Amino acid sequence: LKGKYGANDYYNAAVYSAASGQVSSQQELRKLYQRTVEADIRVRQVKIQSTEEELAKKQAMKGSIRTYAKGGKWKRPYPKCQMKVSGSMIQIFGGTAVPVQEYERSVEEAVRRLKHKLAMLREGLGRKEKRLEHLKTLPPERIVFGTKKLYAQKDALGGYDKDIQAWKQGFSDKRHRSMTLPGRHTSKYCNFLCRFDGCDLHVTCMDGSETVFRYFELSRYGQHFRALFQTPSYARKPVCYSFTINHDRDGRAYIIPSATFAMETYENFYYGDGAVAMDINYDHLAVSELGRDGGLLGGHTIHFDPEGKSSGQMRNIIGMAVKEVFGYCMEKKKNLIIEDIDLTVKRHSLKYGSRTGNRHASLFAYHQVLSSVQNQCLRTHVGFRMVDPAYTSQMGKFLYMRKFGISIHQAASYTIGLVGLEKFDKLTPDARMLALMKDKDGSIPDVNEGTYRSIWRRISTAFSEVKKHAFYRAVPYDILQAKKRLGLKALAAAMKEYA
Repeated sequence: LKGKYGANDYYNAAVYSAASGQVSSQQELRKLYQRTVEADIRVRQVKIQSTEEELAKKQAMKGSIRTYAKGGKWKRPYPKCQMKVSGSMIQIFGGTAVPVQEYERSVEEAVRRLKHKLAMLREGLGRKEKRLEHLKTLPPERIVFGTKKLYAQKDALGGYDKDIQAWKQGFSDKRHRSMTLPGRHTSKYCNFLCRFDGCDLHVTCMDGSETVFRYFELSRYGQHFRALFQTPSYARKPVCYSFTINHDRDGRAYIIPSATFAMETYENFYYGDGAVAMDINYDHLAVSELGRDGGLLGGHTIHFDPEGKSSGQMRNIIGMAVKEVFGYCMEKKKNLIIEDIDLTVKRHSLKYGSRTGNRHASLFAYHQVLSSVQNQCLRTHVGFRMVDPAYTSQMGKFLYMRKFGISIHQAASYTIGLVGLEKFDKLTPDARMLALMKDKDGSIPDVNEGTYRSIWRRISTAFSEVKKHAFYRAVPYDILQAKKRLGLKALAAAMKEYA
């Protein structure tokens, strides 16, 4: 850099920081890509297995029908099959009677369709497995400054004519539109290349000249920015300056300077008087207030409509909703507890899910909510805590939906608050249900911070097929004595009758 461009050490450090940051980000991205591709592969493998099972049943049906046509004897194609044959008619699911020949043709068509589907699924799985192998073995792809999308547009311009010149200019502007100068806490002005004198911002260029931005003022947090230069040297923090070149409608260039620095604000992290808990959903925020003993004192729901909204509109809508939540926290003088969610891998596991569920997961803007929470935390000095939301909806569904007559999302927000306040005694299942979960030595499991997830995992698995509205009714524990059957599945089977 010194020999080719004549840059000083400060610019060399900035260039090296940017380059090493790009390389490390690519390495981290490859790890993320591997996780997402592995999740996609697992979903495809499950789909292939279910398709193979369905194909095996259809082929068994076909074989049973042919055997009946030849010998007149019906053989059950697979266990628990409820089809019956009488003469030339076959009774299928739901009691519908269909001619045997007609049903055989439909089964043959289903077999051909499933074979084709299975072949396509295996082909797609092979491509994903090869993609994963490349991510693990091949070096990272080259970085294209100016974005790959814009670079690829040159192939769609139809040759080297006047359009290619416009593309070259646009690509050049994109490549060279921004510059970042990292700060140093050892500098008097928190940056060796930029100097703020209280009014103007002086920037030292690579050739040694100086550019001055007159009356430099930040649009937000100006007082925090000016306070940085009044701190003593041992408490000084770096300030990073960024410069972006944009163009107006007439093609004239203008520069937007900005500053990035770490802010320190007073935040109250006291949860002795209770808290406000929030459950985040794709179209609403469920908020609950908890007392110091973990009791439910109140709550409400903040609705918004994400359908058909742009990213900018959703950012504003979510910002207003989170602002209302923090207003509620300030009114109650309590800090916030929210759920810590990572949807990156989940969104790559939606390929064969329901359309409604996939759309809801795609519209779920958790990172925008978290960003708004962090911003409001700095502005209002209200602290927030993030907790693992595992099985909070299940706990709320069993324990508090019927008790308080609230929705499952409101119950989930309450249980999120209980987990954040570490009130695990209020997350204990009914004693009769715990009695069905005895260990091998006959002891009843104790509910605490280390065991409540495993306990509720077993309960959730057993009741996975029970509709949520059934939990507004009492769990039928009397069925255990009436039928002399002990087990969670017996309770789940009885609750399924409520639906």
